[in-house]
Amino acid sequence: MIVPPPPAERRVRYLPVWEIRLRLWHWSNLVIVLLLFESYLLFDWHKELGLSRSTTALFQKAHIYLGYAFILLFLWRFYLLLKGSPTSRLREITPELKGRSLLKTIREEIHHHLFPPKRPDGTLLPPADPGHNQLARFMYLPLLLFVIPVQIVSGVLWSSVKWGFWPLPFLKTLHDPLHHTIKETLSNIHAFGMYVILGFIAGHLAGIVLHEV
Repeated sequence: MIVPPPPAERRVRYLPVWEIRLRLWHWSNLVIVLLLFESYLLFDWHKELGLSRSTTALFQKAHIYLGYAFILLFLWRFYLLLKGSPTSRLREITPELKGRSLLKTIREEIHHHLFPPKRPDGTLLPPADPGHNQLARFMYLPLLLFVIPVQIVSGVLWSSVKWGFWPLPFLKTLHDPLHHTIKETLSNIHAFGMYVILGFIAGHLAGIVLHEV
């Protein structure tokens, strides 16, 4: 027989933490990222897939337009950092060192999540912090403030170099080898950033499986 938790514990466990705007951003962002990754694979593997030049170009341009949608979602997230509910704001994703060194804090947080505190009967204690936990903050903050901005800038510039898109269409008119060098450099930076983001998503899913399932 399962005994329901006492009322005070139920309030902690089922506290509505994430506002609807953040939830919409989260799932919309996931869909866009997956579509970006799929379109990238399609035009990057166009030879292996036997795609024509026109079809490859179509997927490249679709990737760019999806990137613009990604930028809008990123700006929406920044708005929530400033004007959202308490668990959507910047201070909620800022790690708290509490007088500890950065490495010590990360090490302790990893240990805490690998071996979460339990009751004497072996069941997990409800989380003390219903928002972003400390370990997630160490991943989320650099992703939001560094990785994604670099990804956006490299993608936008690549679209200018490759197709003459806004904001620097003249980059398409540059002559080789400068044009080729810039295009390949931006492409490599952008591809690396994509795999970093996918790694973050994988870590996020692993955390859900470990602590929620």
